[in-house]
Formats: sequence, structure tokens, C-alpha cells
Amino acid sequence: MKKRVKHIAVAQCGKMLAAIYFVISLPILAIVLLAFLTGLDMPSIGVGMVVMVTVAYIVIMYLSGMLSAWIYNVVAARLGGIEYTVNEIASPAK
Repeated sequence: MKKRVKHIAVAQCGKMLAAIYFVISLPILAIVLLAFLTGLDMPSIGVGMVVMVTVAYIVIMYLSGMLSAWIYNVVAARLGGIEYTVNEIASPAK
């Protein structure tokens, strides 16, 4: 059975990408903050800058997700959207 994605919710796409990249950035943030706590010499950046870059990264991903969804919706309105095939899966017998 063929299905077609005709529209993507712009704000929801932005939220999902921001959340995904937040989760991806957590280990990196933890490693950098751990380096500060252990006293590694990193004179050019501070803890505040590391947190600020992480927040900026999340905001940029939110905005780029919204922009990508909006562009997809404009193009899909003219070309029909992405098609994909799905299979019906029978529910297990009880």
C-alpha cells in the first residue's frame, strides 16, 4: 500500500529536531563540563560559553527544522510529496 506525506507540521518538526539534538548534545556537554571540573587547562573558553553554545545549537536546530518543514510543504504542494510503501501487519491472535 502506498502512502504519501503531503504535509509536515512546522512547529512540531522544529520541536522534534531540537529535542533530538538536545539529547545528542548532552554527552558532549557532560564531557566538556567534566574536563572543567577535573582541571584540564582550557583557558580560551568558560563553562558559561559551553552552556551557551549548547543552547544556541538547540535553538538553531529548532529553527532549521521549522524551515525544512516549511520548504518541504511548499515543494510537496507542487510535486505531491514523498511516497513510501507500507505493509499491513496482522495483530497477534489472543
